[in-house]
Amino acid sequence: MELHQVQSPGGGGAASEGTTLLLSDDEVRRSCDMAAIVDAVEAALGEAPGPQLALPPRSNLAVEGTFFKVMPAIMPKAGVLGLKMFHGSFERGVRYLVVLCDIGSGAVLAMLDADHLTAARTGATSGVATRHLAREDATTVGVLGAGVEAETNLAAVAAVRSIERAKVFSPRPFRREAFAERMGAALDIEVVPVDTAQAAIAGTDVVVAATHTGADGPVALRGEWIGPGQHIVSIGSTMPSRREVDVPTFTQADAVVFDVGADVVAAESGDVIAWRELDAQAVSAVPTLTELLRAEVPGRRRVDDITVFKSIGAATQDLAAAVAVYERARALKTGTPVRSVADLKTF
Repeated sequence: MELHQVQSPGGGGAASEGTTLLLSDDEVRRSCDMAAIVDAVEAALGEAPGPQLALPPRSNLAVEGTFFKVMPAIMPKAGVLGLKMFHGSFERGVRYLVVLCDIGSGAVLAMLDADHLTAARTGATSGVATRHLAREDATTVGVLGAGVEAETNLAAVAAVRSIERAKVFSPRPFRREAFAERMGAALDIEVVPVDTAQAAIAGTDVVVAATHTGADGPVALRGEWIGPGQHIVSIGSTMPSRREVDVPTFTQADAVVFDVGADVVAAESGDVIAWRELDAQAVSAVPTLTELLRAEVPGRRRVDDITVFKSIGAATQDLAAAVAVYERARALKTGTPVRSVADLKTF
């Protein structure tokens, strides 16, 4: 599947020629179709690397407890280029923004509040990995965490497998109970809150870890809890100071896949940093999801294989999700069109 070429703003919908569509977080949420976003992310990640999918390293700036990150990308098949930027601190929180531009004219098509979009693309990327790594007959999910990214990851898994039942653990009972009620209704499946992480993953086909465990505390998922045939998704621990899974989670797996290059993941994920300290060669050999999609590396070989997908995020995922949301927002005629935020200047 390829991404659809983004229509010019004059094609009908919320925006018109010479305008930029502004989408608030609520408008992004209303314009999210998880199945469509999963397909869009898969199409983007399946593109050939290099000139056809330019993805430079992200820029990370930090000063006095505040951080600012910029992640640009170009996606020729989708007809877009753009970037995601986020600013914040652990005291105040984070602001996310995605700027989506037409690749031919450079016109700013849309500016999206990327709070929920980030969670949606994270879930969608996990959905792509689950589609290609989990057992075909998977029907059950164990969820660690009860936040928005746990929601979007469960929704994405349900978009690619016929999920019937999920169990969820969060240290705070009211959060796991609310998650179970909310997601059970949203996905029309049985979702059961449980008292321990081990109970959440026991006997399930897919495990989703979407937590905020710190480096000094216990990890959320231990390899000794994992059983034959399970597919593990870990999207937490996207900073060196955080840990979500232990090293045996990786070392006992039959297949491990990263969403981006091993050098990037090993620089940013506390989980993979810990693994690299024990076996740098093994970490450097881990393939990317793009390589898996292009059949350059094997995935699951046997029904009882343990597979692990570790994700830290990339701008390609953000732009692919933004395209899907932008197109649906235009179809729904939602968002605020404003005069183009960047006029064309001639040389």
